[in-house]
Amino acid sequence: MNILIHGSSIVGANLAKKLSEQGKNVFLLDDMPNQLKDLSEKYDIKTIFDDPLNPSFYKNFKTNIDYFIAVTQSDEKNLITSKFAKEYLNAGKTIARIRNQNLISAENQNLLIESNQYLDHIISPELEVANNIFEKIHMPGAIFSESLISDNFLIIGMQSSQIFKHHTFVEIKKFFKQNNICYLGHMTNEVEILKFKEIIDSNYLYLLVNKNFLNKMIKFFGYKDYVLNILLVGGGNIGHKLSQMIENDEQQINLKLLEKNIDKCNFLATSLNKTSVFCGDALDQSLYEEINLSKSDLVITVTDNDQINTILSIIAKKRGAKSVISVINNDSYSSFANDLGIDIMINPRELTTSRIIEKISEGSLLSYHSILRDKYFIYEVKYKNDLYEQIKKSKDIVHICSISDNSIILATDDHIPVNNDVLILLIQNIHAKSLEKIINDY
Repeated sequence: MNILIHGSSIVGANLAKKLSEQGKNVFLLDDMPNQLKDLSEKYDIKTIFDDPLNPSFYKNFKTNIDYFIAVTQSDEKNLITSKFAKEYLNAGKTIARIRNQNLISAENQNLLIESNQYLDHIISPELEVANNIFEKIHMPGAIFSESLISDNFLIIGMQSSQIFKHHTFVEIKKFFKQNNICYLGHMTNEVEILKFKEIIDSNYLYLLVNKNFLNKMIKFFGYKDYVLNILLVGGGNIGHKLSQMIENDEQQINLKLLEKNIDKCNFLATSLNKTSVFCGDALDQSLYEEINLSKSDLVITVTDNDQINTILSIIAKKRGAKSVISVINNDSYSSFANDLGIDIMINPRELTTSRIIEKISEGSLLSYHSILRDKYFIYEVKYKNDLYEQIKKSKDIVHICSISDNSIILATDDHIPVNNDVLILLIQNIHAKSLEKIINDY
């Protein structure tokens, strides 16, 4: 598969890296020579230094392109280059990153695609992040959650250090079996462990669960949906969209939003109906009493500055906030986020990359998800007999379970996967390339 990516910033670079690791033939187009040079030395990709807005580039490009993906910060550039790719390159499919919130609203998204025949898919990292955070608001105890492509199924990471205060191991095992919950792995004192029998000392449990049983599972773990007071820091695209979602939530939530930019504050105050908007610097401690930081059930930091998000999350936790969610782009922060008291860390780059790969997965791969501090991957794969036979031969790939007829069936059961089943596979990140090669072959 030949893929041409326009944009070598955070999203484009990460997408090029991941697709090349999957064996795709990746071209990365940009007019930033230094950035392209660095990326060409790091990854197995072909970089192209040219003007993406020059139609002649597309007319003279000789390779057939299956997917053109435009992920720059400019909506206009992404739309124009998608049009060029379709018209002059005859690209099979086009995907454009769109940041304008009006264009990606539920009522306008389909209209945008229908009125522009050169556009096949649109992606909004900001919307993906807002949706992901909103999903976690009513998941107390969760440190991680990502939905599968298979309807109604979710991978969730739960704080588990308190579960044995309420239940015995036998009761937990029985509950998991009765409620169609599949164990994926756990963390104990910073160590990744894959043995269900050893969960008694676990700090975090990673599970595959049917969403219909999610609330029941959260209560079983001893958590209550207590979120009534939320402080949201950052009024950009993510903060604005998330505020709208929270305002429309079935549960009445007292939402405060803190933004530094006065123009954004004025816009937010007029566009939001139930949100208290405060204008000020998130690191100005004189504001904390006014916004009632210490009484917040949940503090969510979504500014475009990793350091501010991290620092304020630490301050919020130390001052009494029950839980914090922080948007952080820098991978180096993830290794010590929990040590600093950050309950949930959202990485927009990884989230966006995963969503784009889902859109271009024409073969067996449906989705992939990193768990256990990125040491392991969960792959969601369509069952094919030849593919399944190759997986069984591998010592590195673990077939955890199958999804069949809307139920989770453990690989240890007698069930033999059949057509229309989905395989859930676990593999260490260092061996992921071998699995992706098998998947690409089928």
